[in-house]
Amino acid sequence: MVKDNFIDSNNQKLPRLIIKDLETLKVLTDPLRLQIIELLAPKPQTVNQVAQQLGLSPSRLYYHFHLLESSGLIRVVETRMVSNMMEKIYWITADTFDVDKDLLNFTSDKGHENITRVVTSALDATREDVLRSLQARRIELEHGAKPNPRDMVIKKLKKRLRTETYQHFVDAFSALMQEFSDLPDEFSEEGEVSCYAVACFLYPSFGFCEEEGQDSGDDDHE
Repeated sequence: MVKDNFIDSNNQKLPRLIIKDLETLKVLTDPLRLQIIELLAPKPQTVNQVAQQLGLSPSRLYYHFHLLESSGLIRVVETRMVSNMMEKIYWITADTFDVDKDLLNFTSDKGHENITRVVTSALDATREDVLRSLQARRIELEHGAKPNPRDMVIKKLKKRLRTETYQHFVDAFSALMQEFSDLPDEFSEEGEVSCYAVACFLYPSFGFCEEEGQDSGDDDHE
């Protein structure tokens, strides 16, 4: 069994790892690999353990684990013999993976492509996680699991705000996200402990400018 609180002097995670090269960014911004990273975050696990949580065959994950390991995003922290075969236990190398701002300069073609990759992969990974979670919980209930209704929030809002108001909200929201991130992972046999996820997209929303001379219709009504 993998230790729930596995950590020693040789396997400390970095608090933060900044991705500065395009190849590593491409490895990370894959929906399936993002889900692997998320599942490995709380504790070290084997390919089989991650595959079971994803509802996939382990053979589908070996390639992705190899890419993540060769890119320095995960690493082997322990090995063990299982049925005369060496089994590897992996863990993420950092608590947080951030992308260097130089890779996300939207005014350049390459930067725009990178941003598109980051946004698309995050949306896809979130969609897959939500749908898989609903399906997995439905199966649990069908097999006799005790109902335990919990809130789920899905909202999309737009507001017209001054820059100062928006930035104030960004700071407050970032602090709330950090508070969630700082919560310790709980492993308890007393009471139900579940995994909860937060996905956040907070951004300035622009429309394309209307052509000069085109009537927007805003002045038609007093």
